Amino acid sequence: MEKARAAAEVAAGEKKIETFYQSIVVADPSREVTRPDAKGPEHPLRLRQTSSVDEVEQALGAPNGERRDFAGGMHLTWTGSKHTLEASFNQGRLYCLTLTDCQTGRGAMVFESSTYFHPF
Repeated sequence: MEKARAAAEVAAGEKKIETFYQSIVVADPSREVTRPDAKGPEHPLRLRQTSSVDEVEQALGAPNGERRDFAGGMHLTWTGSKHTLEASFNQGRLYCLTLTDCQTGRGAMVFESSTYFHPF
């Protein structure tokens, strides 16, 4: 029974990650880039808005991990069944989302500007 409950929680976490990512990331139609895992060029991504830590936690729930960098930035991590999402904050405002596929290790770093979009 505990395994089923834990699996349901991970699945719900995955759904929250996907929903949040789709709601906050938008394509920039003015530019094109080629991702390592794509067959052709596509539009780079950027953040639609810079949310606060509280707004992101309200959408995703409590993070699975938290760390701070040397400059005082906060990095919160949520892990679902298929993806890991890391939200990076500077002075309490979201500046970067990193979505990583747990199976392939491929993903993308999405910033406020599509200029800094980094697929990997």
